[in-house]
Amino acid sequence: MIESSEPRAAARRIHGSRAYRVGVAVAVAASLLTVWTTIVRDDGAGMGFFLLSMAAATGAFAAWFQPAGMARTMVGVAIMQALLGVAIATAPSTAGTSDGPFKALLFNGFFAALWLVSAACFRAAAKSGHS
Repeated sequence: MIESSEPRAAARRIHGSRAYRVGVAVAVAASLLTVWTTIVRDDGAGMGFFLLSMAAATGAFAAWFQPAGMARTMVGVAIMQALLGVAIATAPSTAGTSDGPFKALLFNGFFAALWLVSAACFRAAAKSGHS
């Protein structure tokens, strides 16, 4: 089977771009920090945060690690993170603690922002690669 080196060169150019690498670094950092803070806090809401990391990984595989698909995946994960934060902030167990809803929204807002930064980097990589 003879393959053209043209698609490989394009893939290397897109995946080797600085924006793509920064997007991957921010996404991996957001995922690892989410898992780490979930383990440290151990407040019973951990499963939702682990599922965020799984959604990011599943979306990356489904997009075949192409920058445009990765950008859409990261936006989706950011929305999931924000919705999870709203769910935790409005939970009766969180409402009973002092500053509980504010801390939940702040925590989840920070991580949603990380996912959005990653999405912006992937979008820039997709635009520079013309894909």
